[in-house]
Amino acid sequence: MKTDLESARGFAITLGHRAVQDVRRDGFRQLRNYVDMCAILAKKETQKRFFDYAQKLLERTDSLYYGLVRRLVEEVREEVICNVGINLGFDSLIYGASRIKAEGNRDTSWSNVAIADAEGLDAAVSAAENAGSFTWVFALTRPLTARTVQIIRNHPYSVFFVLADPALMTPETVMLLEPCVNAVELLFLHEPELTSEACEAARDMKHRKMFCGFLVELDEAGATQAMQPDWLDVLAQYSMFCIYARKPDMTEETSRNLHTQIVHSREEVVQVPLLLFDWEEDLRQIGAIASPGAAPGRCLPEGETFPLNLD
Repeated sequence: MKTDLESARGFAITLGHRAVQDVRRDGFRQLRNYVDMCAILAKKETQKRFFDYAQKLLERTDSLYYGLVRRLVEEVREEVICNVGINLGFDSLIYGASRIKAEGNRDTSWSNVAIADAEGLDAAVSAAENAGSFTWVFALTRPLTARTVQIIRNHPYSVFFVLADPALMTPETVMLLEPCVNAVELLFLHEPELTSEACEAARDMKHRKMFCGFLVELDEAGATQAMQPDWLDVLAQYSMFCIYARKPDMTEETSRNLHTQIVHSREEVVQVPLLLFDWEEDLRQIGAIASPGAAPGRCLPEGETFPLNLD
């Protein structure tokens, strides 16, 4: 790993810990102070637009984001917040994206996907880091192994989103993942319905102060239910965020409407008690900035496909 990343990252981690402690002590004022500072220090146009947008969202003292940040610092371990935040925000989207563009490698994407027990996965993560790519989504299709956990821990500068059906997010799996401070756990739901297994896994991870959320696949009917207040309130009992992904049979009109609703929820046009993301559109928009033209990297066993749309 390059010494320039190590040095800059060390400073960022120190600042991250201080920010978490300050926000925990005095949430409203400290959050505004840090956003204002970042807006002043931002150099690139995309960074300036992001922090200008953040300042606008925080103008109202009753903004939903104050409550979400308060929950974050209270419900997730500080080490996890700092490592996930720095690995994604700095290592991947600032340092990594700059390297990808500087080296002109149009085949390297800022993000990568894998089946969690794929052969050669550790080498693939190392190769991605060497090329400036630090973000991975690991899909569990079989029970989690100690080998996969060791890969996550071998790469402390990368961030790993571990995607698993509730049946695979067992108490044993949660215990294996708990020490991984650079991991976010995603419970994979195939419709907007919380099963008893999903609730039990979410409660277990919340109790352990892990950074867990939901990824929900939606069809036509599911897209309508996805923005219903009762459903969102239930999700918010277990997590601060949810990612929506589309099933192949969703129409273009429904897809556009879903994205519009997700964007409006983030702008607080529609009040929802958690942060919503759009798997396809958000990945596409981030990719257009961080690694234009590159499809997500893949490490998949022969004959297997990734369970989510990557186009």
